[in-house]
Amino acid sequence: MELVTSALIALSNGIPGLVVAGVTMILMLLALIRKDPGLMLAAALLVIPFAFARGAWAGFPLFVRLLPLFSLGSAFFIGKDDPVFAWSLPMPVFGYLIYVAFIILAAGV
Repeated sequence: MELVTSALIALSNGIPGLVVAGVTMILMLLALIRKDPGLMLAAALLVIPFAFARGAWAGFPLFVRLLPLFSLGSAFFIGKDDPVFAWSLPMPVFGYLIYVAFIILAAGV
């Protein structure tokens, strides 16, 4: 279990964090444009390292822990062909990933 924890933390910091955040944002946009729930599911899986490393179970970081659920909900609504929820649910995740990318860059990668 320590190996998994270390891997999740490593994937959310530094250069790997920038790469994972960038790939996740690209997958999210491709999923919305192509209306492919599989790509959104892959993006939800890539959000997990950020949710694990930067979230908590109390206060505002609880919202960070629940970010993969927003992407999964968007995948569900893409499958149901409901564009309003499909496009609105991943926006908090997208905004948070942009915020994390700027934080990583400001920390001096």
